[in-house]
Amino acid sequence: MKRIFAIIALIIITLWIGTTVVLAVFPVPMKSVLFPVFAIGCVILPIMAWIILWAISVVSGKKNIASFRSEEMEKTMKEADVIKAQMSSTNESTDDNQPQS
Repeated sequence: MKRIFAIIALIIITLWIGTTVVLAVFPVPMKSVLFPVFAIGCVILPIMAWIILWAISVVSGKKNIASFRSEEMEKTMKEADVIKAQMSSTNESTDDNQPQS
């Protein structure tokens, strides 16, 4: 399903960019209206495709190219949490050994 969506999105984005180039190069009726719409679409379409992929990853719980955290990042975050816990326990034990004034 994701592969089909990716192929469709790629075809749409390619056709959209091709149409934008044609509008920019050749004299086309209503060029002053159509070109800005297609130029803005060249930025918005890829962003929308990424948002849809991200939403699919959130709903399905599976990581994909649009996920914010990769498996390596998750591992690094867990290691950082362990180190923080060790440091906080070390700081608490040194605070207990200091004399009170």
